[in-house]
Amino acid sequence: MRCCRYMKFDYAEESLRTGLYKVSHPSEFNDPFECRGKYINYEEPLRKYVHDNYERLKFEKIREWNISSPEIQAGLTEAAIFLDYSETVSESIDASWIGAFDDRMFVMCFVKERGLKPTSDVLFWSHYADSGKGVKIAFDMPEESGDSPYYVREVNYTDKIPTFDCSQMKDFFRGDEVTDYIDLLSYTKGKAWEYENEVRMFVSREYAENGEHNYLHKKVSSSGKEIVMVRLGHLCVRRVDFGPRVDRERASRLISDLKKLKEASHIVFHEAVLKPGEYVYAYEKVA
Repeated sequence: MRCCRYMKFDYAEESLRTGLYKVSHPSEFNDPFECRGKYINYEEPLRKYVHDNYERLKFEKIREWNISSPEIQAGLTEAAIFLDYSETVSESIDASWIGAFDDRMFVMCFVKERGLKPTSDVLFWSHYADSGKGVKIAFDMPEESGDSPYYVREVNYTDKIPTFDCSQMKDFFRGDEVTDYIDLLSYTKGKAWEYENEVRMFVSREYAENGEHNYLHKKVSSSGKEIVMVRLGHLCVRRVDFGPRVDRERASRLISDLKKLKEASHIVFHEAVLKPGEYVYAYEKVA
């Protein structure tokens, strides 16, 4: 799949030199609706879940709320526990889903080249590539295989948050139908974001953190925040475009150094220039 990333120069330069690219958790994204769902008809499945697991749930509530009074403990009936869960179930389920993604996956976001509008290209240079001082890297993402550490999904844009009918569950928030729904939430966004033409690469945290694969790298930023990066290498990089306000001296040095690397010698380089008479960019080859 052909896709690209718009990046600040410093980040792009580090990635192009090392083959490492920053990944994130969905909870770090700027859209508060990430991985959010709408749940209907959950009362009966929840009631059955509370009934089947009453003793365990009661014990958990006693410990969570630090209840020592026998009278209050006796008041934790099935009906009381059900009421407590049902009042917050939608919110808590939403939170648990995005938490589950953070535990299981790293995510890298791209722009799909097919269908990318010139007007969106202009916005991306300003929003993600440091107001035109950055870099756009174009990739040919390899086809995923059965043993691949990642999978790729085109983002689905919709007017309504996907609804999940809990009455269809075989067990309370377990089973294939639940897994499929959670997967759908991870690559579904509102129509307002459609101009981004986004593609997401989901990286298995379990695989990435397996030291044998040399796939995941961690470092600490100057502010003390941990940054997680995964290795994509140079072979999937097809083209590098420099923004209209890029530091040309730095760009020239980067081109020269990459040309010396055998594994990066295939990469072509362009510069984004203002197209006369239009509010779009044209691209001129520089190396």
